[in-house]
Amino acid sequence: MIAVSSVGGIVTVAVLFGFASGVFIALPPVCFAVLTKDKSKIGTRIGMGFGAIAFSVLLGGPGTGGILGSNANDPDWTGTWIWGGVMLTAAAVLLGLLRMQQAGWKLMVKI
Repeated sequence: MIAVSSVGGIVTVAVLFGFASGVFIALPPVCFAVLTKDKSKIGTRIGMGFGAIAFSVLLGGPGTGGILGSNANDPDWTGTWIWGGVMLTAAAVLLGLLRMQQAGWKLMVKI
């Protein structure tokens, strides 16, 4: 969104985000289930995971407001987009490291 300056660009980003956003909701329980060896603890792990996610979502609104700034007449959204991208990249790196810990460097392996 930082480079988007037209209505067509906004619509394109919205459509692409709409297709991809379902993964952010559906993927965590699958990851918890796959990474849990003792299957009797899956419910506990999913609950704890979504609790951590809820804490992040709770802090996201005020944090974004702080980054956005206090100038209500001319808000600059660049910082909020950068913050979101950095957090998404950090989460992807952590998931990649966890996968490497579980399966090693092999790409096509069932965990």
